[in-house]
Amino acid sequence: MLTARKNRALNWLVYQTLVYGPARRHFARVRLRQATPKPEPNGPPVILFANHSSWWDGYMVMLLNERVWHLDTYVMIEEAQLARYSFFRWAGGFSVNRQNARSAAASVAYGADLLNERPGRMLLIFPQGEILANDRRPLTFYTGVGHLARRVRDGRFYPLALRYEFVGEQRPEAFLSVGAPLRFPDDSTAPKEITARLAQALTAELDALRDDVIDYRLQSFTTLVSGAQSINRLWDALRGKPPIREVGAGSQGEMRREA
Repeated sequence: MLTARKNRALNWLVYQTLVYGPARRHFARVRLRQATPKPEPNGPPVILFANHSSWWDGYMVMLLNERVWHLDTYVMIEEAQLARYSFFRWAGGFSVNRQNARSAAASVAYGADLLNERPGRMLLIFPQGEILANDRRPLTFYTGVGHLARRVRDGRFYPLALRYEFVGEQRPEAFLSVGAPLRFPDDSTAPKEITARLAQALTAELDALRDDVIDYRLQSFTTLVSGAQSINRLWDALRGKPPIREVGAGSQGEMRREA
């Protein structure tokens, strides 16, 4: 197993060069909404479990953490990928080999030990184990996340739904929707049952995000990152014209249903 080699300076370098800059160039904006207040920096362990539909997913979580949550973050990455892009170990990446049961169990134990070691830590996991289409159902999770829940003391499991859409601009927008955390204080709960409950929670968060985005109900989101402007907006600004109304601004979702 490849362990994490967290380094504050190198983590900052990864964030600035590979995450923040590219996100600003490639997206019109990155939007965030949270069902509950952000986790406390010295609070109980946080496990953020997300769908995995894009190359951008891990980067989006790094944006969330660096700009809002400010937790000591680690991420479980497929061993073949981490071996190829080993610099992610500086940002808290450690490996998992799901094709080897013993190795996978060791990765789960390592992640649990990191979370139990000190407060204010977060672990990002993608329980689907591979990149899959955003609207594919049902969600199928590896049971490692259920075993993790049994090992982490007082862990908070936050579902994170990620979605990428074009919303009236030249570049796409990224949407992050964080649901209310789940807890599993009863050690008698079986890992398969825990896994099923987590998959159900993330499915509900994903479906709600999909429905709100396609109906332009965007008022619950705040802007996490503002990116590059569309050519038409730059041209209007150059000519001193007022900007056109953004898609989804105001009560467009409500007006659409009333029409």
